[in-house]
Amino acid sequence: MATDDFIAELWRYADEVPMGEHPWFQGIVRHRWSRDQIILGEVQHYLRIRTNPIFFGYMAINAVADKSYGLMQTVLENFMEELGGRRTHVDIMLQFLEEGGISRAEADRAEPAPGTLAAIEMITGCCQRRSALEGVAMLAFVESQLGGTGKVSDNVYKELTGHYGFSPRAAETYRLHAQQDEGHGSRQIDAIRLLANDAETQDKVRAAVKLGLTAFTLEWDGHVQAMTGKRDFWKGVADLNLRQPQVKFRA
Repeated sequence: MATDDFIAELWRYADEVPMGEHPWFQGIVRHRWSRDQIILGEVQHYLRIRTNPIFFGYMAINAVADKSYGLMQTVLENFMEELGGRRTHVDIMLQFLEEGGISRAEADRAEPAPGTLAAIEMITGCCQRRSALEGVAMLAFVESQLGGTGKVSDNVYKELTGHYGFSPRAAETYRLHAQQDEGHGSRQIDAIRLLANDAETQDKVRAAVKLGLTAFTLEWDGHVQAMTGKRDFWKGVADLNLRQPQVKFRA
């Protein structure tokens, strides 16, 4: 498949589960959740974010093992934005919990909701057992949806600091997502465009993209589950686009 057609196909999968339509984000933008509920959701966010060093580490190891040095640069750029500098993404997440009166020790003792737990296992497993390109593909279309001016994270940040009255320091994680995820996503999609140019690689990338979209949808489900105590899972907005064999019944 031509590369541009392949990227367009991958976006069609992303359109099945547009992250901005998820109840977690819609609940914030439409002011359905309370401040206390949002803090409970952010505890789940923290539980997932604290695993970032694990799966980024696997991606870096796999890039070196595959001698995929160009892709290694993409992985390292994302790694340094997430984990380098004076404060890591985990540190910034803790600022949100601190404003809600929750310590790191208390957050570490919190139980992951079903969606959170599933997301952690899926993301970590993908990055550990699949190629670095597949790990990049898993993240690419989710981050492209979340980052950028006027997109999901930017809108959430404005509501958290406006309607809900959280401080800019508490909500900083969403400001960073808005600033950084657009670049993360575009770099990762560029890597797919460059490297996924044969049928076998495209099959692997296609599966990884679908895994990532499902995993992160489950992560946001975990936020809502923790707030409501209900085992609800969002179904997305469109029917699944699955490649299936044709069933032929024998007489």
